Amino acid sequence: MTVFAGLGVAIWNGWKDDEHEAMCRPHRTQALALSDKARAIRIPLVFAGDPDISILQLGADFPDGLGSLDATPATEVDISSAYSEKRTLAGQAARLVLDHRECFGDDFIAAASRIEQAPPEVRRVEMPSPAHCADGWPSTSIGRRGACSHHGGVVPAQPWATLFFD
Repeated sequence: MTVFAGLGVAIWNGWKDDEHEAMCRPHRTQALALSDKARAIRIPLVFAGDPDISILQLGADFPDGLGSLDATPATEVDISSAYSEKRTLAGQAARLVLDHRECFGDDFIAAASRIEQAPPEVRRVEMPSPAHCADGWPSTSIGRRGACSHHGGVVPAQPWATLFFD
């Protein structure tokens, strides 16, 4: 009798697990598809390790690259728009995870919570700049000793755009 009861419980639990998986599979598939779309959006001229940008993904994998100096010339508007599009898609994925917590692990729920707290748009973009004199003097000696010595010293090149949020 105990064997039959144990077998019945095992069958019941297996059925419940199958039902749960069938219910959760579409939510997981949709959330991961949105997250992959967000991950595919490259924000031009932005450092890939910027924590304000790398937060916009689900899962543990670090994105391959979020931008590159080799990208086609970009404007502040291009960068702001790319961030906004990436944030929108990541936010949709995060909302799906948070609305169906029972279908996702703790890591996904934590990532989704961080994404929801990320700012929806960029307030200001500071574009990359070449090395220059502190007072704005356009010296042709930068890279040599004494460059800008009478102009406040050399301000190092800023190779990446910087995003500022409210």
